[in-house]
Amino acid sequence: MVEQIIKKAGLTGIDGVYIPVSNRKQSEHWYIEHLGLENGGDYLLAGRQEVFLRERLDEQVLTFRTNQWLDSGENYEMPVVCFRTSDIDALYEHARSNGIRIGEMIIHSWFREFDFYDPDGNKLKVWQPNE
Repeated sequence: MVEQIIKKAGLTGIDGVYIPVSNRKQSEHWYIEHLGLENGGDYLLAGRQEVFLRERLDEQVLTFRTNQWLDSGENYEMPVVCFRTSDIDALYEHARSNGIRIGEMIIHSWFREFDFYDPDGNKLKVWQPNE
């Protein structure tokens, strides 16, 4: 019985991402200007994905430490949010030339990725599958 309920009522997707920021209006401007998100009113849109920027009451940022990301097994500060792009090279160059804190471009066998930080210190990731 429980399995039938879960199968029928289980999760079907992710509708929103919540990012802690110190100043919502300034952050909205930054995400629109540098990442191309669109203003959806109370949220921003990354494609069809809703991104909610919410003013934080503490200094919490979106990361955690793991040893299950790098092939070497070394500790890694893992971002919680990973965006997708259709032109990672242009985005990387834009971030670099605009003084955005970024990591190196990492090329894997089937995708490319890099990490970057928003003005509040939230570490985020962006990737693009190889074509």
